[in-house]
Amino acid sequence: MLLEARKLPLAERAAARYFRFLLRRAFARVWLGGVPFPDGDAPSIAYLNHSAWWDPILTQFLSWWVLERDGYGLFRGEELQRYPFFRRLGCFGITSERLDDLRLDDLRALPPYASSLLTSGQRRTLWVVPQGEMLPARVPLAFRSLLARTARLVPTVPIVPVAVRYEFRLDQRAECFVRVGEATYPQPNETAATLTRRLEQRLKQELGLLDADLAHPGVRHFRPVLEGLGSVSAFYDHTFGRIQYLRRNA
Repeated sequence: MLLEARKLPLAERAAARYFRFLLRRAFARVWLGGVPFPDGDAPSIAYLNHSAWWDPILTQFLSWWVLERDGYGLFRGEELQRYPFFRRLGCFGITSERLDDLRLDDLRALPPYASSLLTSGQRRTLWVVPQGEMLPARVPLAFRSLLARTARLVPTVPIVPVAVRYEFRLDQRAECFVRVGEATYPQPNETAATLTRRLEQRLKQELGLLDADLAHPGVRHFRPVLEGLGSVSAFYDHTFGRIQYLRRNA
């Protein structure tokens, strides 16, 4: 059965504030890098690797606070049944993903529904995790074809790869790094299988570039879009570091 989005603006506004608070409490910073996300009122599709429970909260934060987009998300049906309030935030899915005769119509209904959702409003962005499930951060990517089949129905809509890493570096808390890649489009007569492999390769490239940036001790080519609420290490550096500075310059 298709579980359609039932977005409620009041719920979305409240969730946006609460999710930002959760991110600030959990992470030292959220960083954004790469190329600018497609702007304007036209729709877009963004796809990312899925390695953490935080990903839906992160995409909602990016849509609401950073990109100022009307965000929607493709969810696993079992997760939507477990957390039905996500439908009020613009998420949708089907109750089962089994490829048997009873569920095939549901699978076929998803791409047309997603494409119609994208084109029925302004500044809409559909967030998709083409792996279809949460997997460890650095396992090889293997996409399912749903993203490609949806994109082929709206060939003028940009498809944007978004690479995400959650890393412990120089702070007590982890930092979140988001790298936006160049948008691409379905090619004429390109099959869903070929497009799936091409999109998979694009995200692999962005993850590789992000990992190369993270190999350096400093933060290069990124800007902070969220600062955490603070940590013991940050308090120590701010307080005792200031005292030591004053002593050296007394």
